Amino acid sequence: MKTSYKITACSAILLGIIHQTFAFGASKFTENTLWFIGSGFAIIFAGFLNVALIKTYPQDSLLRTLCIIANLTTTILFVVALLTVLPEPQVFVGIGIFALLTVFSILAKDK
Repeated sequence: MKTSYKITACSAILLGIIHQTFAFGASKFTENTLWFIGSGFAIIFAGFLNVALIKTYPQDSLLRTLCIIANLTTTILFVVALLTVLPEPQVFVGIGIFALLTVFSILAKDK
């Protein structure tokens, strides 16, 4: 399970980087572009939080709780984006990645 968790966490970081790449390709820097960049950073930082949990796996209960909260919140935000404004393939990918990260972080047991 730990290997799958690592791959999924790295996929989240990669998704955030790809997300930001599209923002920097915009012709104008607007408020919407800034929000897009910020959400890319949020995806990256959520991935980093999971990498930190993997490194301390499965010892730190506070870090585990923070991961569960971050992963579940990000999953919910992707679902909201899908249902309201952005029914695009990358949103389905984000839902899948963060739903898996939620499950992995829940299954990470304390010693």
